[in-house]
Amino acid sequence: MRLAFLTLLAVSTVAAPRSTAVHATLVSSEPAANSRLATSPSRVRLVFSEPVEGKLGRISLRRSTGDVIALRAGGDPRDVHAVVAPVDSLAAGTYRVEWRVVSADGHPVDGTFVFAVGDTTLGAAVQPPAPLPPEPEPESEPDVWGPSVVGAPVIAALLRGAALGSLMAAAGLLLFQTGAAPNAAQRSDPRLRRLTTVFAVLGAVLLAAHVIVWLINTSPDHQLDASWASSALSTIVGKIEIARTGLAVLALWAWWLARRPAIALAFAAAALAVSGASGHSAAIQPEWGIPAKAIHLLASAVWLGGLLWLAVRPAADDDALFARDADRVSSRALFAVMAVAFTGVVQTRLFLPAWGDLISSAYGRLALAKTAGLLVLVAFGAYNRQRLMPRVVAAARTVADIATLRGSVVREVAVMVFVILLGGLLAYVPPPGEGEEPMSSHQTTQ
Repeated sequence: MRLAFLTLLAVSTVAAPRSTAVHATLVSSEPAANSRLATSPSRVRLVFSEPVEGKLGRISLRRSTGDVIALRAGGDPRDVHAVVAPVDSLAAGTYRVEWRVVSADGHPVDGTFVFAVGDTTLGAAVQPPAPLPPEPEPESEPDVWGPSVVGAPVIAALLRGAALGSLMAAAGLLLFQTGAAPNAAQRSDPRLRRLTTVFAVLGAVLLAAHVIVWLINTSPDHQLDASWASSALSTIVGKIEIARTGLAVLALWAWWLARRPAIALAFAAAALAVSGASGHSAAIQPEWGIPAKAIHLLASAVWLGGLLWLAVRPAADDDALFARDADRVSSRALFAVMAVAFTGVVQTRLFLPAWGDLISSAYGRLALAKTAGLLVLVAFGAYNRQRLMPRVVAAARTVADIATLRGSVVREVAVMVFVILLGGLLAYVPPPGEGEEPMSSHQTTQ
């Protein structure tokens, strides 16, 4: 019933009208939008509300005749928020600037504006440039690769959520296995080893798939080619994607081939920590956003890993070791829940200009849906700790007591999977802007 309520809430969020939301907004330009210049400009310089990846910037000029002049765009060495492109001498006429950049959170943004070149009469009011031929109305859906929901590419969002969820599960299971009692049966149980291996494989494979989909989604023509991949992967965003994927592969190697769970745990935890520097946290107050997100992911790994540990590890009705492990998981989960809740609130406040945006923006409504899921998980945890745990740790525990706890844990894991996938979507949904009006006549965020 609770899960059905969450599903309905998420569906209503998706179906709600989109509100104005941005990844990076064009805040100023040279030449200015709708300006008339007496002589040709020597450059086009665009300044955005967030840091952008200059190497991936694309700027072109479209004349009223339809001719397109592609400019050599690059980052401004004096300002990480700006992209600059030199301009050769332009003939008199009206030009539409068509630009496309990738912001520091890894999401592409595009737009247009118009300026004119020609003589002006001294002392006379400057007239706006003559309009270019009308361009077609933008489509209701953003220009993303594959299906999209509230401005977010569904395939990339699902891959991101599933990949990080798998990595969190693997890291959590490794944490509890490395802390298991020496020579304990659960430490070498084949079911636990298989489950850990499955999540380690999924984490590495899905992160690699996410890199490919990210490259396709950010590419101007949504095609994967060697030139674009080389440019994109040489940026800070690309290096972070490669780093966390490589760490996930090393975690898989250390667990599956080297048989070193402690080393595997270190690599998996490092991959989660590096993930803190990706997405919105890399572009919006990163000095707070990056550590908050890293702690959020690591604490979630402890929480999820503990649940999976209890759901799978072997136990008998008189297994005192199971009772001790259940108590250990419950204690660690309590601290993990507090860390997840606190860092979740911090990130939400960082990404929302005002608390009212929780209702007025798609990002805010998704954040509320994720919060509702967290509250359901907290309710599960409180029920398990207050009602079921006393029976399991009691000397008179039975098979039914352990089975009841495991059944509740499995349901809690199901809700957590939903919340994790919702978090993957949230990472791609643009947060609401600070109230600034976009300069361009047409701007889309992805």
